[in-house]
Amino acid sequence: MNYLEIAKEHKLNLIEVSILVQLQQRYPAAVSMEELTTDEKVYRQVMKNVNTLVKKDIVEKDEHKYRLKK
Repeated sequence: MNYLEIAKEHKLNLIEVSILVQLQQRYPAAVSMEELTTDEKVYRQVMKNVNTLVKKDIVEKDEHKYRLKK
C-alpha cells in the first residue's frame, strides 16, 4: 500500500495515515477504537479521523470495529 499516494489523493492528515498503517498491520482483522489508541487525550481526535476515513470509503466499519478496505 502506498500511503503517500493515498494521502495525496484523499488529502489525509498524519493521524489518518497513522490509522491506515495500524489497520494495514492488523489486516484482515477488524480492530476496535480502543485498539487504535488508549490515550484519552487523543481518543476523540482518532475517532473523528477514523469516521472521516469511513466516509472517504477507505475504511469499513463492522459493528464497533474497523478494517481497511481492500
